[in-house]
This record gives sequence, structure tokens and C-alpha cells, in this order.
Amino acid sequence: MHDEHDIQLSYREIIRACDSDDNWFTSIIEADIIHVSGDPQQATYNGYQLARIRRAHRISRDFEASAPATALILQLLDELDTLRKGQYN
Repeated sequence: MHDEHDIQLSYREIIRACDSDDNWFTSIIEADIIHVSGDPQQATYNGYQLARIRRAHRISRDFEASAPATALILQLLDELDTLRKGQYN
């Protein structure tokens, strides 16, 4: 799923790009909104993860949702997208 032309962001860059903080970012990793292998501060993040984090941040902010609630909302939205794609194929 990784494309050699995909963006690569450091821990600090992704937090800045998502306008979030360390605690919130750690909570979304713990809620399995994005998967990170190893130490999150040493990892690099791609465009897909950036988009997913930004979406999670909007949901969290707009609905004042906790990380687990945000994860559930994203899971339901993903399932809805999958159902819609199947309907139009």
C-alpha cells in the first residue's frame, strides 16, 4: 500500500500537520485509528495516515468524541463507504 512517491512525515511533522498534540495523537494510536509499528516518535507516517488522522481530528473536535468513540465512528463510516462502493459496482 506504500507508494514510493507517497509523502513521509516524522512524528512532529504529522502532529503539526493535523493541528493536534502528543496526548491526542497517542490516544488515536491506542484506539487503533492508525497502525504504527514500534515507537510512534521514531515512525514515519504516509499520506493515507495523514488523511485518516485529519478525519479523526475533525470527528473528535466536531462531536467532542473520545478516541474510542472516534474509532467507532470511523469504522462505521468505512463500512458505509464499502457498502456504497458495492452498490455501484
